[in-house]
Amino acid sequence: MKKFLLLMLVILSLFVSGCTVGNKQNAKDLGLNTVTDSENLKSLVKETKNRPLFDGVNSWLEDDSASPKSSDRETDYTSTDYTKTNVQVEGVDEGDIIKTDGSRIYIVSWNRLQVIKLLGKGQMELVLNEKITPVTGENYNSYTYYSDLYVTDKYLVVTGQKMEYSYHILEKNKDDADNEEATEPVLDYYPYYYNYIHMSIVDIYDIETLVKVDSYQITGYIEGSRLIKDNLYLISNYQPNYYDLKNEETDIRPWYIHNGEAKYFDYSEIKYLPDSFYQAFNIITTINLGKERSIANDVFLSASYWGQIYVSPTAIYFAANYYTRSFINDLFGTWKQKGLLFSFQINSKTGEVSFGGAGEFEGIVINQFAMDEYNGYMRLATTDGWGEDVVNRLYVFERKLVDEAYKLEVVGKIDSGLGKPGESIQSVRFNKDIATIVTFLRTDPFYTVDLKDPYNPKIIGALEIPGFSTYQHPWTDTLILGIGFDAVDGRTTGMKLALYDITDQENPVEVGKPLILSNGQNSWSYSEATWNHKAIMIDKTRNCFGFTLWRSNWDNYYYSSTNDYVIFSVDETKETPITLKYSFSHINYFQQNKSMYEGYYWRYDFAIKRAFRVDDYLYVISGEVATSHNLLGDLSVVDDIIFEKAFVDAK
Repeated sequence: MKKFLLLMLVILSLFVSGCTVGNKQNAKDLGLNTVTDSENLKSLVKETKNRPLFDGVNSWLEDDSASPKSSDRETDYTSTDYTKTNVQVEGVDEGDIIKTDGSRIYIVSWNRLQVIKLLGKGQMELVLNEKITPVTGENYNSYTYYSDLYVTDKYLVVTGQKMEYSYHILEKNKDDADNEEATEPVLDYYPYYYNYIHMSIVDIYDIETLVKVDSYQITGYIEGSRLIKDNLYLISNYQPNYYDLKNEETDIRPWYIHNGEAKYFDYSEIKYLPDSFYQAFNIITTINLGKERSIANDVFLSASYWGQIYVSPTAIYFAANYYTRSFINDLFGTWKQKGLLFSFQINSKTGEVSFGGAGEFEGIVINQFAMDEYNGYMRLATTDGWGEDVVNRLYVFERKLVDEAYKLEVVGKIDSGLGKPGESIQSVRFNKDIATIVTFLRTDPFYTVDLKDPYNPKIIGALEIPGFSTYQHPWTDTLILGIGFDAVDGRTTGMKLALYDITDQENPVEVGKPLILSNGQNSWSYSEATWNHKAIMIDKTRNCFGFTLWRSNWDNYYYSSTNDYVIFSVDETKETPITLKYSFSHINYFQQNKSMYEGYYWRYDFAIKRAFRVDDYLYVISGEVATSHNLLGDLSVVDDIIFEKAFVDAK
């Protein structure tokens, strides 16, 4: 009898293990399951109806013959006193279109890479000005644009996106055809469909010679990237084609190309969260840029798009929204929106990524600044709903190991009191144990939130003023810089720059008078700084900040617009603590060189993108020109480089 029971237990255990194929726990990713084979993978994503999948990889295997020319690097001038890219988290660099390391300025624009060598005293030399292309080059049905740069002691890293398309004929099965004797294939209702192939690209250049030393491509869109020490984290999202899900012979896995070799990811490398939704492949590529370059990938099935990405030195967080239906929703034909917070932990020694749990929230996360990690707790601010039904919330998540699986559990929450009826969150800034949140409909409530007790977050102060801030920057531990818009009765009347004092956190105050860049009659003012923090130059050593500013003018029934790079000084002791200090423009270069630009201003870009201070000189860069200015002098141009002229002369 005992032998019979033992045999039955063995059979039962085998049966259970057989029923859970594809649901094996991964020791490295506690809480995630592993895909076993093609059938298991397609069964998970069979309901997905997304963008097409490329049905072959051979055309991506051409050799890369287009590398920038080498450029000898002299190190006779290097500064350690320079402004850097404005980032959210200290120690976590973010890619941008222009970077400096104190000895050079690096610029990427679509498919052109430019490098300017700084010679000291404002003098410059253009050492690289070339078009760069991915592995297969460019043709009529593809294009590539590069969007971000990173600079390390050894490498210049350029990331970008390539898109290529073709079309494919759709055929009906012969059994479905009206004429079963027909020898020609019978076309479906749709005669063809476009097949879009998106590849995320990372090109790596030797920082000394500017020669490309490595190139890596991976299927999907770039959703974000970060650099922590020597580890670059590239986050891609790849959606399989709905038609290929029906085809048993089609491989829907994502692939990558490295050193001219294309490979699909093994099924064992693809993870997923049980009882979740599987719309796309989300891929975290870790590229170590240390002594010996190495590449690792973490692939998991989840949302088709991550609304926001937040990265701390120890973790990566994704926030997404999706819709679901309950029995009540079915009765009324409605959908319910939910939020999913997905996390990965970063090993501080190796840089290795492992699953860190998932949690749920309600509402939408407006941007990465509505997310923050501090002392092991993840804080998240959301806006849920529309009109008078809007609810603003703040969540505090804690990572816990429950039943051998990591989870993000809500341990603290504020779900009332943030904003008046109808007001939604416009900006958030977390600073250790304090958060400042701005909501807006007609006036600007500026809230202070105490987060010292993560299990009991609470609103402790509020300030009502006109307008609203779309970006907040901690100028000091007690002063907050706000960049946004002035408003009257809910209508914006111009850009607003203000300084807030939270020394008394229960009673925040606006310092002095704000600086209003008034729209004027039938005009407007606008800056990238209102939505992209990397467009803002922060120079705390000189109590300044700057950004590019567009302003329109209405004159004699015609609109005209101007673009300037403006720098503001900050002095909290003055009646108006923020004042305009400098202003720079590149439009005169178009006016002085019209013959070279063939008289077509719209073909060229004289809008200023970024500016950096290196020692006592400001370097201002637009799409066509780079200029340097002595900040201790009369601000006139010390040196300039006209990119189009340099490119023509080089030919």
